[in-house]
Amino acid sequence: MTVRQLGGALGVLGGIVWIARWLLDPEAGSADIMRYAGLGLVLLGLVCVGLTLVKGQALWLDVVVGFACPALFWAIYEVVRAELGEAVLFHGVLGIAWVLVGAVLVVKGKPRVDDRSQVNA
Repeated sequence: MTVRQLGGALGVLGGIVWIARWLLDPEAGSADIMRYAGLGLVLLGLVCVGLTLVKGQALWLDVVVGFACPALFWAIYEVVRAELGEAVLFHGVLGIAWVLVGAVLVVKGKPRVDDRSQVNA
């Protein structure tokens, strides 16, 4: 499993938690715990995906981009959530989106085989 696939799997888990929060009673005491658990899993997944966005020798750039991706998502998430209030439907829709995006990352996150290496073989 690559780092990108791990990020996709964490995104799927976070999306499932948000979907479960949407389907369960939103007034229950576990609703806030599920919101933060889903957010934490999605942010960890974004760190993994962000680490794979930059290719090169600069480790510091990998780290900066790796932590900039979840920071950007979190900022947008908080602005939209504050605008909508405590709409549980928002987390349900966001959870479905993350399950779909994460599934694509898990399936398509494998490194591509270099065609030049197969020609020489």
